Amino acid sequence: MMVSLLRNLLPVFCVGVLLLPLVSCSAAPQSKQRYFWPPLSDQPKIEYLGFFQADRDVYRLGANPFVEAVFGREKSQALFTNPYGVYADGRGKFYVTEVGRRDVMVADLNHGTIGNLKNSKGELPTLKMPTGIVGDPQGNIYVVDSVGLKILVFGPDDTLRSEWALDGVMRPLSLAVDVARKRIYLVDTDQHKIFVLDQQNGNVLFSLGKRGSGPGEFNFPLDVDLDADGNLYVLDAMNARVQVFAPDGAFLRAFGERGTAIGSFQIPKGLAVSPAGQVYVTDSLAHRLVVFSLEGEYLMTIGGKFVSRDGQMAPGGFYLPGDIDADATNGLWIVDTLNRMVHHFQYLDDDYLLQHPILPGQAVLPVTH
Repeated sequence: MMVSLLRNLLPVFCVGVLLLPLVSCSAAPQSKQRYFWPPLSDQPKIEYLGFFQADRDVYRLGANPFVEAVFGREKSQALFTNPYGVYADGRGKFYVTEVGRRDVMVADLNHGTIGNLKNSKGELPTLKMPTGIVGDPQGNIYVVDSVGLKILVFGPDDTLRSEWALDGVMRPLSLAVDVARKRIYLVDTDQHKIFVLDQQNGNVLFSLGKRGSGPGEFNFPLDVDLDADGNLYVLDAMNARVQVFAPDGAFLRAFGERGTAIGSFQIPKGLAVSPAGQVYVTDSLAHRLVVFSLEGEYLMTIGGKFVSRDGQMAPGGFYLPGDIDADATNGLWIVDTLNRMVHHFQYLDDDYLLQHPILPGQAVLPVTH
């Protein structure tokens, strides 16, 4: 592409900067507006960093304003048609399962590149409906094929290493990896169960739950995640709650309820547990993100309905949010299903604030409508 080639010739073009005094070869100044929750608080906890909707949103990190000003921007292409699951490695890459295209997109923000998970021949693997996706500390990526009834395991090079057929499973949807215990927790939505698999070969070890509304029973579970102690958090969607289990499967507690009040759920869709100790639940029908402590104490709500048009976005605005991932740096990545984008938030831990201090006048009130 012409613009890509010209980026490599940037030093030559910069010689002519004296002829174009209004164009700078340096990076464009960053906006000082920052969006936090709780809004305009003395102790903000979460910051909105941006969204990814088109390829330009990934490439922009390597874009040069001089080249774009002289030669224009390449026409952008939409990243997603029907995004479902998201996983971020905390080192600059995020992955999104695409139900519409039946593939898994890989965005490398460090290099400004977009690719896909591939098989050993460098081709797209055969997927019927990729949904859940998760990674482990060794860099392996696990993808659920909900219709193909299998789990695909990719190595740190994003190349397929193995496939596991899922016997006895009806509708696998999402999963979590317990590296310490060498287990994989797999949600079977139609059977209202959580299957526990051997991480080495995908064999079923045992299962948790049955259909119902009592402790340890599920009504269309949709998502799972783990805390630092190996406790399992299950999004029990149609019971409008989160259930928590010890590593041995013992029921510990449940929290959440159905309703329209702040802190309740209408139709919850995704769940993530962060390293900092928060539980995040996307409420798809209410177009918002609900935040709890590990014990189930309600902390805050983020968002509201916003329909994106012409690449515009309101910080915190959603249109049927779905899957969510909390990465190793306490970054939050949320699939916005009908806006066909991924949002990026950040929990304000000490390390982040040390590198990104909040200066006077930077905080702006987020507005969604």
